[in-house]
Amino acid sequence: MLKKKWMIGVLAGALAAGGFSYNAFAKENNSQVTQNGVSSGALSEKEAAEIAKTVVDGTVDDIDKEMYDGKEAYEVEIEKAGEDYDVYVDINTKKPLNDPLKEKEEQVSLTKEEAEKIALKQTNGTVTESKLDEDDGVYIYEIEIKTDQGTEAEFDISAKDGRIIKQELDD
Repeated sequence: MLKKKWMIGVLAGALAAGGFSYNAFAKENNSQVTQNGVSSGALSEKEAAEIAKTVVDGTVDDIDKEMYDGKEAYEVEIEKAGEDYDVYVDINTKKPLNDPLKEKEEQVSLTKEEAEKIALKQTNGTVTESKLDEDDGVYIYEIEIKTDQGTEAEFDISAKDGRIIKQELDD
């Protein structure tokens, strides 16, 4: 009986020592991975905001985790000069994945006034709201018109070529 208790004690001690050894090995292995640059730890929201502000210098409105181009990233929404921009920062590489200012420059060839004229050719009235909006790198003008008949009309117009993407007339 004493021999069984002694063996149980030895086994329990061996298991505990093995657990401590494994835990120490795992911590050492993780620090080596970090030192070798393979993984430098999780990217914080604060770090993502600072990285995004190197692309668009403005005020950070919101930060969310998203998938962008198949990569896990922080979507950092930045307001600059009255417009909103989304900068995506790769969580693993800590690098920006897009440049919304460059995307805008490449895709927006119409002014807001030109887009409003296109909408007003479709219906007579007064523009009540007009803004440039971006969704997944595609820029459109969203225009609302109060018609002469007192109803509302909404238009989505391509900022690149002036094509009417959507037109809704409310009764």
